[in-house]
Amino acid sequence: MTLTSAVREAMLGKPEQVQPDVRKAAFFFSENFAGFDGHFLNNPILPGIAQIMAVALTVHPDGPSRIRKIIRCKFVSIVRTGETMTVEARCIEAEEGALVTAECSTDKGICAHIKLELTFS
Repeated sequence: MTLTSAVREAMLGKPEQVQPDVRKAAFFFSENFAGFDGHFLNNPILPGIAQIMAVALTVHPDGPSRIRKIIRCKFVSIVRTGETMTVEARCIEAEEGALVTAECSTDKGICAHIKLELTFS
């Protein structure tokens, strides 16, 4: 199983269109989530790349998308096993992809601010 497919499996349902350019999705990361394996021993923390993938999947859950560029990532708190992370992503689509600005949060508050360029394959 790839990390992308593991993040996709962690998604709780389909993303919700909350505004014309904003989508929202929730992800539950159980203790069996593949991304926790080795990150870190006896102190599992959700890897930043899994949070970035969750943003990309919130914008484009069904079809393939590629992260063209990570413009900015600021991780402000840790996501642990058994937590649900919500992604709210604002997407400005262009001919070849999209510019995405997202905020990730858990019930403890914001855990990441992420800005990406995606291309659609």
